[in-house]
Amino acid sequence: MINDIQIRHARPDDAGVLSELIAASYARMADHYEPALFARALPKMAKANPKLLESGTYYVALVGEDAAGCGGWTLELPGGGLIEGVAHIRHFATHPEHLRKGVASRLLDHCLERAHRAGATAMRAWSTLPGEAFYTAAGFVRLRPIDVPMGPGVLLPSIEMERPLP
Repeated sequence: MINDIQIRHARPDDAGVLSELIAASYARMADHYEPALFARALPKMAKANPKLLESGTYYVALVGEDAAGCGGWTLELPGGGLIEGVAHIRHFATHPEHLRKGVASRLLDHCLERAHRAGATAMRAWSTLPGEAFYTAAGFVRLRPIDVPMGPGVLLPSIEMERPLP
């Protein structure tokens, strides 16, 4: 575990660095998906989302000067819509060089606390298949398998999960 993980708001000018971080992180998931599907999905999911970078609820985890992870939350569902009292984890990633050092856990704790302060009573995550263990360890429970649209004709098998806040 790293004791000195700093969390700051993401900014639009972080797009390049965070896209590289997300691409490196998500490339490690290839073994969990059908190869042709994953090859079509990766380019669509491995870029920083400009709307999230401007949201004020998307963050960068820094270890020294390095962007070690990123992630955030919104009250809006990915793709739009609201569920009263429910916040949603958005686009979490940890750079492979910083895995298992507490980066993702620190980011998640930050998001849970901020969403609770904003009035959310539950947090949901659309977890990738390999991410399910991380969210389970953080107190999330599996609601159901889902297919997340990554673009026309590209649906990524995922798991919808939820935990109460705080």
